[in-house]
Amino acid sequence: MPSSSDPTAAPLYLELAPSADIAAQVDHLFVFRDRGALSGRGSGRFATDLFTLSVTCGADSDDGSQVSLAPPRPDFVPRQSSFCGIVAGLRMSTRPEQLPEAAALAPLTLALARVRLGDDGLPSLVAALDGLARGLSFAARPQAFSDRTGRRRTRAETGVSRRRLAATRRFRQLLGQLAGPSPTLSDLALDVGYYDQSHMSASCRAFAGRPPGALRSQAAPRSFVLSLQDTRLRDRLRLVIMDDCKE
Repeated sequence: MPSSSDPTAAPLYLELAPSADIAAQVDHLFVFRDRGALSGRGSGRFATDLFTLSVTCGADSDDGSQVSLAPPRPDFVPRQSSFCGIVAGLRMSTRPEQLPEAAALAPLTLALARVRLGDDGLPSLVAALDGLARGLSFAARPQAFSDRTGRRRTRAETGVSRRRLAATRRFRQLLGQLAGPSPTLSDLALDVGYYDQSHMSASCRAFAGRPPGALRSQAAPRSFVLSLQDTRLRDRLRLVIMDDCKE
């Protein structure tokens, strides 16, 4: 655990919609900031049906940043160790043709270091993420092919079956609705496409490591939104988790 002198600001995880001029393959932008409080024992990473392009700035802001591209995660992944620092990036429906050049990461690295110390730099960080997204290119969609070929291509590209990707996508839809005004859990289960509340609860435990009620209690979008001075960011917020966060 970090000492009381650790300069990292309050732990935070958020997802934002991309700006309108960004390629449709980019689903959302994300920021995760921690000082070891949220990412310790018993925590982990949520499942996702998307590719994750991330840029990480560690506890020592002088060590630069690291960029990585990860395929979809079909399950909840417990953490091996805690994280102290800040990571931000993009989640996309398909793999970009190439990773960004080092020069393109300079504005993002500076913005990460600033947000690591407080929320005032969030607008600059989001602008840098938007710029990163605009610089990505994606291969043209393939022509129509058979269902069997589609299954094989999905498995080769993502390492996950189409059925598992669809189940993960449904969970991500549920997660977004849990963060906002929503009906009872039993009604929400049917709205999202589960057979019943028990089916939804089993999915949440598989994909997030905890039941839907616990996930709902983690989300605190209203209090965070009210603290944002930039209305452009308020309108783009999809999900905010400020307690026992998982990315």
